[in-house]
Amino acid sequence: MNHLENFLSWSTLSFEIVVCGFVFVRKVHRILPFFALYTCVILASTVGVWLTYTISGYTSLTSYYAYWGSVLLNAATRSLAIVELCRYGLRAYRGIWALAWYVLTTVSILLLAHAAIDTWGQPDKVAIYGATLDRDLAFASLVVLAVLFLFRKYYAIPLESPQRGIAAGICFICAFDVVMSTILRNVYAGYLFDWFLESEKARWPALRAQFLRVNDIWSAFHLFFFMFGMGIWCFALRKPVPMPAESPVLLPAEVYREMSPAINMRLATFNDRMTELLKP
Repeated sequence: MNHLENFLSWSTLSFEIVVCGFVFVRKVHRILPFFALYTCVILASTVGVWLTYTISGYTSLTSYYAYWGSVLLNAATRSLAIVELCRYGLRAYRGIWALAWYVLTTVSILLLAHAAIDTWGQPDKVAIYGATLDRDLAFASLVVLAVLFLFRKYYAIPLESPQRGIAAGICFICAFDVVMSTILRNVYAGYLFDWFLESEKARWPALRAQFLRVNDIWSAFHLFFFMFGMGIWCFALRKPVPMPAESPVLLPAEVYREMSPAINMRLATFNDRMTELLKP
């Protein structure tokens, strides 16, 4: 680990501690418990991987499994946080949320299956599976959040500033993960494919310096952009987070008829149709 990577690692750890502090000081865990879990998992996995590197060595097999385990765990909890944001945004419309839940469940199953199929026949299955699943989940997360933003904008449904900032930070992290995981997956399955074959093990000592240099560059980019995404969360949580109302606060019917009758009629009709279609 070079000096730049060491600096970025400590800076990222500091940001993670600050984010967790904001989450619990602002009582975000009462409103978005899965996002709070996601931030705690990020901090715990960072500390866990760092301890594994310190004890077992940077290039040991234990460190290898610890890193990819943390990647998959972070991706899973991030997905739960995104589902939670969707539920929070659509909680007043049960029919629409029921449809969204079915779609999210189906997409998750398909992504797991796609990652497993993509890994078949690859020599380094853990890395390929981790990179593929992280890429697919990040891409799906971008699509889901984009649809949520467009839906709420089209129907003029406001989203509170903290939730909007949290979603923006997740979008930034997911966009970076899509690009970097795609590159990493293609490198593992293409350029470095032969490196992981049993017949090439004897070449590893000679290639170790090159591998570590590429890994340092990868880690520096990952830490920098991830830290920027957490900076967005810190900015969003700089002010107290208002508690959600038990039921949505609606304006009088006369005001709706004057201001936006067409928008509310389409939204109500869509919600009623979804409720009817999804009845057991």
